[in-house]
Amino acid sequence: MPVARALTGNGDVDPVTNEEFAARLDALSVGDRFAVAVSGGRDSMALARLAALYAQKTGRQALAFTVDHRLRTGAADEADQTGAWCKAVGLVHKTLVWEGEKPETGIQERARKARYRLLATACVDAGASAVLTGHSSDDQAETVFMRLARGAGPSGLAGMNHKIVIAAGASAPIQLLRPLLGFSRAQLTASVAAFDQPYIDDPSNDDIAFERIRVRRKLAALEGAGAIDKAALIELSAQMRSVSDRQRLQEQALFQKTNGCFYRWGGACVDLAAFPGGDDDTATGLARRLIHAVSGSAYAPDYDASAGSLAAALRSGAATIGGALIKAAKGRLWFLREPAAVLGRAGVSASEPVSTASTGPILWDNRFIIHGAPSGESVVLRPLGPHGVDRLGPQSALCEGPQEALFTAPAIFRGETLIGALAALSGGATGFSARSLAKERFRGGIIRYS
Repeated sequence: MPVARALTGNGDVDPVTNEEFAARLDALSVGDRFAVAVSGGRDSMALARLAALYAQKTGRQALAFTVDHRLRTGAADEADQTGAWCKAVGLVHKTLVWEGEKPETGIQERARKARYRLLATACVDAGASAVLTGHSSDDQAETVFMRLARGAGPSGLAGMNHKIVIAAGASAPIQLLRPLLGFSRAQLTASVAAFDQPYIDDPSNDDIAFERIRVRRKLAALEGAGAIDKAALIELSAQMRSVSDRQRLQEQALFQKTNGCFYRWGGACVDLAAFPGGDDDTATGLARRLIHAVSGSAYAPDYDASAGSLAAALRSGAATIGGALIKAAKGRLWFLREPAAVLGRAGVSASEPVSTASTGPILWDNRFIIHGAPSGESVVLRPLGPHGVDRLGPQSALCEGPQEALFTAPAIFRGETLIGALAALSGGATGFSARSLAKERFRGGIIRYS
């Protein structure tokens, strides 16, 4: 049975009011049908109760999803209890299960990605345009503190957004909203007490094997000693968001000034003569975003590494970093997927071929969405590679960039027979298409969980 207990309120802290919550959801444009991510803990139960009342008063439809990560004994029972609480207040509930083998390391990060992938899929299947999570201002302060300790720049210290867009692989995107980010954990505790709502104590919240729990304890100790203040960390987050927004605008202006361009084969370039040197902060910031855009990596490289690789490329003509290749050629500075990262090299295996048996769109290398790929037992997606480029013959001249750009382009093979490559980039007789996500990744518009 799940471990749950009723709460007693803290008279010094007011709960979140229905009016305050409604104002936040309205400001976030929640939509007519939305979901709530409910773990059964105090924050998510406060969110569930507030969301249920909001739906009742506004006539909107609210669903509740609980993710069972299958990481602890009793998790299924806890999900059942959470479902019973949600149903009791009028929320349609469903438990989502993370199937398959679990990793031995990096479990929290992998679990987080699996959770958001499951939530995004469930929302699309249910016709919900958004999912709400119960992150509080305390979570924001902890996030900023962790990133501060890692030496993060303005974009990292900006912390969590109130609104982002996520997707499960190549599926349609949904909004992820954090309406409680402006309220403290104490206020959410007061809220579940006001609702007389029990909640589940997750034992992992006391497990110092996890970084966030260690940070939470350290931050509490420092705050108790008067050495740091959560409110100051939250204010720092707001200030850094303003700085980050200004930097992005400056980087966008530089991209336009240097005739920046994205290409259907998944790369980008800027005019080499107009591009500032590697010691220019805006140029480094722009390069960092372009590296992330073309690499398929989950995260952008850090600022210093980006500056070093940019300087090396400007000095010697080429440099690799984070799965990307920066190359000076044809009067331009090109940002490409690094061929060796997908074709294989010493210490790095070649990317595995992807079956095209799926009836839906395919997210490939985190860089392309493939539509209409032919299916068959031996039909796969894999990089075109040098041999595939050779088979294209004169058609390869249609590529505007360095020839290496085509090596990492998606191609469809039946056995060793090339079915199509450039058609995958521009459409054609093969009947399939590949949409590059480089521009999407550059803008940071959608986070895709595969």
